[in-house]
Amino acid sequence: MTCEQAKQIPIVELLRSCNIQPDYIRGQEYWYLSPFRAEKTPSFKVNTRLNLYYDHGIGQGGDIIDLGRQLFGCDTKDVLPRLESEDFFFHQQQSLEKPMHIRPSVTPADNQGSIQITAIKDLGGNPAISRYLESRGIDLAVARKFCKEIYYEVGGKSYFAAGFENRAGGYELRSQYFKGSSSPKDITHIQNRAKSVCVLEGFMDFLSLLSDQKPDTVQSDFLVLNSVALADRGTSIAQNYENVFIYPDNDPAGQKLIETFRKAGINTVDVSASYRHYKDLNEMLMTEKGKSNSLKKQQGYKQSQGLSI
Repeated sequence: MTCEQAKQIPIVELLRSCNIQPDYIRGQEYWYLSPFRAEKTPSFKVNTRLNLYYDHGIGQGGDIIDLGRQLFGCDTKDVLPRLESEDFFFHQQQSLEKPMHIRPSVTPADNQGSIQITAIKDLGGNPAISRYLESRGIDLAVARKFCKEIYYEVGGKSYFAAGFENRAGGYELRSQYFKGSSSPKDITHIQNRAKSVCVLEGFMDFLSLLSDQKPDTVQSDFLVLNSVALADRGTSIAQNYENVFIYPDNDPAGQKLIETFRKAGINTVDVSASYRHYKDLNEMLMTEKGKSNSLKKQQGYKQSQGLSI
């Protein structure tokens, strides 16, 4: 990667990858609490049109390479490989083929910009998307049945993500650097003509459930809310099932989700006890797969030691 290529990467994407979110947005200016010191009033500004930052607290600014040196504590020659290894460059330079489907411009739920979906493709052609799903512990054979590769533009710049469609035609979008959705925002109802339904907060939990078990052995319909804020839309569907199994996150929002369904008169089964030591299903899956991979490496090491004797 060259310096010029690196400068095409949006600074806001670099900050997002470091779990640094804007405190507020005014047009093309994103304001943050400084990542370099404690403060209560945002003084760190990113101009998305110029793709430059300025830290008013110290009176210094620059481009993404300058920021990378500060964030990573290294010099330019080490910043460039760091950006390239994290697939930032692919987000900007992915070559788009002729779109398979074209959708009009839509707005993400966080209202941070206008998303225009330019192409929707079958999962498997983009290694970066596949690697991301695998990093979340997701079985790609499972993901291919329910997800697509979504290519989209924001402000004239190209991005891609794994996409999960809702019943209204919008998509939940996930990548290593982005979590959002295109509009219309809605729930996803997957019907298998079953008498029971599994209710999940998001599609990563849904994919995690099927990755942890063999999909063909799960005899159930599925209701993916795509946001706990859409729980009321799910209750009207869940009322039509004999058995309702809910997989909430182990946090206050998850408990509120259970209460919403029960207040609607739905006899629910809270399954969260099966992953009570984790935040959600995906965290449990990632932890278990990490332990399994570690064990395999240890076994492989022992076997190689034995062969070398």
